[in-house]
Amino acid sequence: MSKEKKERILVLDGLRGLAILLVLLFHGYYIWFDYYPYKKLYSDCILFKYGSLGVQLFFLISGFVILMSVERTTNFWKFLKNRWVRLFPSMLICSLIIYSTAYFFYERPFGIPKLKSLLPGITFINNSILEKIFKTDFPVLELSFWSLFVEVKFYIIFGAFYFLFKRNIALAGIFIIYLSALFLQLLCFSSILQEASWMKIYIGSFIHFGWFVAGALSYVYFYNREKKYLWMMVLATICSLFYVYKFQDFIMLVYLVVLCIIFFLALFWKRFGVIFSTKVFKFVGFISYPLYLLHENMLVSLIIKINKYFPHIPYFLLPVISSLFIMFIAYIVARFLEPFFQKRLKKII
Repeated sequence: MSKEKKERILVLDGLRGLAILLVLLFHGYYIWFDYYPYKKLYSDCILFKYGSLGVQLFFLISGFVILMSVERTTNFWKFLKNRWVRLFPSMLICSLIIYSTAYFFYERPFGIPKLKSLLPGITFINNSILEKIFKTDFPVLELSFWSLFVEVKFYIIFGAFYFLFKRNIALAGIFIIYLSALFLQLLCFSSILQEASWMKIYIGSFIHFGWFVAGALSYVYFYNREKKYLWMMVLATICSLFYVYKFQDFIMLVYLVVLCIIFFLALFWKRFGVIFSTKVFKFVGFISYPLYLLHENMLVSLIIKINKYFPHIPYFLLPVISSLFIMFIAYIVARFLEPFFQKRLKKII
């Protein structure tokens, strides 16, 4: 791999940084207005209102990275093992941090979690499926875990398809699964079908698979500049955008299109990609996984606490200060705890 291409792949770390910053803005300024001391003061800011779409940017990045990873792996089980070793340590550590500190961060929007709330996270199985299996409720530890459940489904299905049928059929299979979820969503949205519980689970599991395909095709085009892959990448991206149809929100669509453009420009235009090669974006990208796991309820609780004890701090700074504190914890996890446990897991399995 050329030095230039290595540098340009490093922009993915910076793009992860952008993605998690957008999610932090969404959770810190917009969605939990019932709990913020400033209520809906910032609710009209478009940057904050649609920050949750940073998750779609994460999915694009995952599509690129997972195809790269699977092509460098010899078999399906080794691929799954590598992904599990990558994801499980931080999930376990962060879940335990969240659970053990919940009484201190008692202002959490989701309240004090029960012990069984740990199970969805550490198994990477969303709570609705566990509830059907065990016939009991599984309160959510962190709502933001939902995207990890989607990613793990993608890893398993795409990995199996790839090692059975190779790349092109695997990507086609993932895309067909997305289209089926989209078709089902449109039928339910149009009231042609009444959404049953299994439909809700199916749509929630697969409606984001188009982003993985678009990201994977960006990887293919990155290394093989054949025009057919460019058009396939563009087509997959356009089709993925249809998932926002049910929201009937044109600004949301524009916001998402801009994020897609940023992703592709960062990869294919070196001068633009330099923005995401800066130390700030790369650092936030480095800690993005534990930061994503830890942040939501802790962020809101800290905003409330800081305002209570330091009421003269401007409202706008409350999420910033709170985020910096959580970033420090995330750095400890990413820099020290995660590598420590990953190293030992690799020796065991």
